[in-house]
Parts: sequence; C-alpha cells; structure tokens
Amino acid sequence: MEKKASWFYRRFLNSKFTTAILNLLLVLLAVWVFTKIAWVFEPVMAFLRIVAPPFIFAGVLYYLLNPLVNWLNRFGLKRGWAIAIVFLVVLGLLGVAIVRFVPTIERQFTNILQSYPAYWRDFTAWLTDLNDHQDLISQRDLEQIGNELMATLTAKKGSLAAGTVAQLQNLVGIVGNVVVTVATAPIILFFMLKDGADFSPKFVALFPVKLRASIHQMLTEMNTKVGSYVQGQLTVAMAVAIIFMIGYSLIGLRFALILGLIAGPLNLIPYFGSALAMVPALIVGAVTSPQMLIAVIITFFVEWLLETQLISPLVMGSKLEMHPITIVIVLLTAGNLFGLAGVILGIPGFAVIKIVVTRFFSWYQQVSGLYDETKE
Repeated sequence: MEKKASWFYRRFLNSKFTTAILNLLLVLLAVWVFTKIAWVFEPVMAFLRIVAPPFIFAGVLYYLLNPLVNWLNRFGLKRGWAIAIVFLVVLGLLGVAIVRFVPTIERQFTNILQSYPAYWRDFTAWLTDLNDHQDLISQRDLEQIGNELMATLTAKKGSLAAGTVAQLQNLVGIVGNVVVTVATAPIILFFMLKDGADFSPKFVALFPVKLRASIHQMLTEMNTKVGSYVQGQLTVAMAVAIIFMIGYSLIGLRFALILGLIAGPLNLIPYFGSALAMVPALIVGAVTSPQMLIAVIITFFVEWLLETQLISPLVMGSKLEMHPITIVIVLLTAGNLFGLAGVILGIPGFAVIKIVVTRFFSWYQQVSGLYDETKE
C-alpha cells in the first residue's frame, strides 16, 4: 500500500506537468462558472461604468502631476499649497491653449467640413487613376467587390435606420458621462494628490502581518511600473503631436494643427497609433499634389526616426519589460473585449495582472515544494 501511494505521489501529485494542467482546469472551471452567473455582476458593472471613468482620468492626471507636487514639496512648500500651485499652472496653460489654439482649430475644422466633398471627389479620382495603371486586380474583380459592398450596405440600411434612436440615446449617454467625468475628476485628483501616499499603508494594514511586506512590495512595483508607463506615454504623445504640427506646418500641409493633434492621442496606441495617424495626412497630401504626398511621407519618416531613436528610448526605456509579440496580443485581445479603452489601458492593466500572477506563482512555488530541484 505504501508503495502504491509512493508511486501515485511521485508520478501524479509531484508532477509539474500534472499540477499545471490541474491549475489550468481549475481556472477554466472558474471562468465557466462566472460566465453562467454573469447576471449577478450586472449591477456592479453598471456602477463601475459610471464611477470608473473619472477615477481612471484622475489616475492618469495623478501620475502626470504627482512628480511636480513632490518636487515643490521637497522645497519646503506644504503639500496643499503645492497642489494649488500645480492646479493654477495647469489651468493657466489650458487658458492660454484655449485662447491661442482653439480659434485656429475651430477654423481648420470648419474648413475640413466644407472641403470634405471636394477632397473625397479628388481622392476617389486619384484612386481611379491609380487603378487604371495597375494590373494586380482586374476591373471585373473590382466591380464585383463594389457590387457586394453596395449589396451589404443596402441590406443593412433598414437596421441602421431602426437603430438611429438607440444610437442617439447612446450619444446622449456618452456626452453625459464625459460631463460627469470632467466635473468630478479634478475633485478626485485633488484628494489623490493630497492623500495618495497614505493609501498604500492603510490598504496593507488590512492583510495579516506576515503578508504585509510582500503586499507592500507588490503595490510599490505596480505603482512604479504603471506610473512610469503613463508618464512616458503621455510625454511621447505630446512630443509626437508637436513634431507633426511643426513638420506639417513647414511643408505647408493644410489642416496641419488638427492632423498633428490627432497624431498625439493615436500615439497612445503602441505600434498601430502612428500608422493610423498617418492615414488622414496621406489623404490630404495625395489630393493636394504628388510633391505634397512625398513631403508628408518624409515628415512621417523624420518623426519616426526622432520618436524611435531619441524620444522613446530617452523617456520610456524598457518600463514594462514586455516582448513586442506580447504587446500585440494584449492590444488585440483588450481591444476586442473593451474597445478603444481596452487598447489604451490594456498594456498597463496587463502589467498589473502580470505582477500579481508572478507574485502568486512565486508564493506557490515556495509553499508547494514541487519546484525544488534538490528533491529530485
């Protein structure tokens, strides 16, 4: 009996592969159970949809402004006064931006709306001319693709019309959420800046004494990595927007200010953002002249060199220590599950999950004893 138990333990219980499979099955079982009782969490999700946006927005601003508050605090200025000064400086910069740039942005945006039919007509003519000089796709295939596309749009016309009221209601809801976020985020941000240093000790105190050191280290690592990533991404995005605005203005591209401002937020999407930002500029350049199209490509190449060889290595470094393939998988998964918010927040969210899972696995290795190679 003892021999059978020893064999069972050696071949089954003490097998790393078997343990990993059992853990994976338990995780999948837990996920399946949660999918069956998802309705229980609907009130929680509805609450989070209201509360989460202002807290996320305030958290992003916290990581951006907290270094300034700490810097003023080190000069002997009380934290409350330091926060007030930072708020006043930010409001002043916003006021200057509104006075100096908003009229220009509004004028360019109005010109875009007025010029859109002509630009679309010229762009369509440019594509037609380009198609006349290519032999990769036959005219018959292009006509078939166009007919299928028109048939699809015609079939969905009724559903699109029926969903107009729902879309308008969603738009009203989105506008309401934006107003609530903008109104409440500064209040949340103030208390984050004022009492943020006290959050970690109070949270750690909820855990047993022997776990507090490990929990504190984990929170510190999360705060450092997420803070560095947010600060770096925002800094790079602002630099990219400025470079594009200057570059497009120097080559005389129309709507240079708006196209540059679009490039900044899109750059928050790793790898794909810069390519997306290039599309509208290429369209404007293509319908302007061949020389302008070449100038836009050169501007993008110069920006790409400055961003990848100077700005990103200097600002970002290797903050999250993620492989590029991992980043692409996270972007695709988070974007499919949570949309644009998932694309932007997926990378720091994955970094937090990675830290928690790594800590838990290290604890499991020590407790289980199944990974001690000296016992083999």
